[in-house]
Amino acid sequence: MTTNQPGILHKNLSVLSALGIIVAFFLNWVKWAGVPVSARDMATGNFYSLSETNFGIGNPFPAMVFANAIFWLIPALGVVVMLLVLAKKSYAGFYGAIAGALTVGLAVVYALFTNELKMFDNTIQLSTALRPGFYLAVICGAALIFCSWKGKRILKSLFFFLPVIISYLGFSQIKKSQLTEKTSATHTLKADYTIDARQLITEFVSADSASNAKYREKIIVVNGVISELNAKDSTATLSMADSTGSYAIFDFEKEQAVKVKALKTGDKVSVKALCSGSLYSDILATQTISFKHAIINN
Repeated sequence: MTTNQPGILHKNLSVLSALGIIVAFFLNWVKWAGVPVSARDMATGNFYSLSETNFGIGNPFPAMVFANAIFWLIPALGVVVMLLVLAKKSYAGFYGAIAGALTVGLAVVYALFTNELKMFDNTIQLSTALRPGFYLAVICGAALIFCSWKGKRILKSLFFFLPVIISYLGFSQIKKSQLTEKTSATHTLKADYTIDARQLITEFVSADSASNAKYREKIIVVNGVISELNAKDSTATLSMADSTGSYAIFDFEKEQAVKVKALKTGDKVSVKALCSGSLYSDILATQTISFKHAIINN
């Protein structure tokens, strides 16, 4: 009886973990200022549709959108693992390790991406944005990996840490390429609109759908007073707000960071940028209008 106990526990844990990643796949992993996102959204390609609609961040590789379908393997392999474990097949652990690695790697991407969104909406914080489905996925994914084989600690560690490293490096490379994207066109393109910041915010607050249709993906010169400024070595943002707390936020490129650092809260400034659209926060009852490829308009 005592000899079989570890084997029974191992089997039960594998089955429960496989069931866990299946359930977690369809639950919400994150919530972006009222927008729930599940792992299923990545598999269907809806992940980037949601991020582009709400934050103006599209798929960096739209031609490769079909590759997202690989994440359907997570629930599919979960079912396979349960069946193989119940059938007492020795190779069940291999499929479990793959399912766990895919789950952990995808979770890292969700966490990193969500953490970056605070640049566009300061109400988004990683600690509060992650939902129960995310934690269930990570726990069950890790459990599947470490239940995959008896012993073989190095192999188990590789299946756990490699997806984490690959996801982090891949995300960092994409982020770097986005930050260093050439924006000389912003200097040379003629502005579609020139408008006062408060007037722009009022338009979005009054009719966000109509304003998104009018301004989204347009080059706009916005004149106003800096309400908040955040400048680092390679990135910089500044905001212009109205009395209600709604605001326009501008994301500057690396070469513009020095100019932004020279400014301070309360300064009048003219900014030329590409409008990414707006996002309404139900919690704060405020509108956030995002801009990218911003330059100080001399």
